[in-house]
Amino acid sequence: MGAQAATLQQTLPQSVTIYDVENNPGSLNFAQFDSHLGKLTSVTFELFSTLNGSIKLTNNDLGSGWFSVKTGADMTATVGGKTVVAENWVTPGYLLAAGGSVNDALPTQLISKVLSFSQPADLLAFIGTGSYSAALSAISDQSLAAGGNAKYGTDVTVDGYAQVTYTYTTAPVPEPETYAMLLAGLGLVGAASAKRKAKKAA
Repeated sequence: MGAQAATLQQTLPQSVTIYDVENNPGSLNFAQFDSHLGKLTSVTFELFSTLNGSIKLTNNDLGSGWFSVKTGADMTATVGGKTVVAENWVTPGYLLAAGGSVNDALPTQLISKVLSFSQPADLLAFIGTGSYSAALSAISDQSLAAGGNAKYGTDVTVDGYAQVTYTYTTAPVPEPETYAMLLAGLGLVGAASAKRKAKKAA
């Protein structure tokens, strides 16, 4: 009977969080895959971006109107020679009377993007006994998406972290039937040996 290799996953602990990535770019470090566990077949790198902030908006028109501000940031991670971008943007809208204003705290928004590796040449960087890093940076922006004459400003930050999962295969494990055949074979060998000894004794 044949034997089957087991496919397993190892998810590393979540990386530390880099706060306000736009003003504090940095690196996220991860332990390499220990090849003693088996053969690495794929790596999943999931980048998380958390958006926080506020919007100030004043309607400078002579009448009431609808206004909308687009703000957020693109967070970029570079790891294993590849790049993934987490685009974290919001576009809240406000109905304001003439001269009316708003100072709105944005609800926290969390998004994630996944970067996958499966080619043998790409996996080499993740195998070893040391560590590797993912460079993290971000760029924010703002614009008036809808409305007339308005004064506006935003104060947003994005925090970033990541999680890595290794998928690997272990050495083939004999099936139960294989063990049974092996034990049966050993039993036959033992019986034959005992029979020979019995003949010699006679």
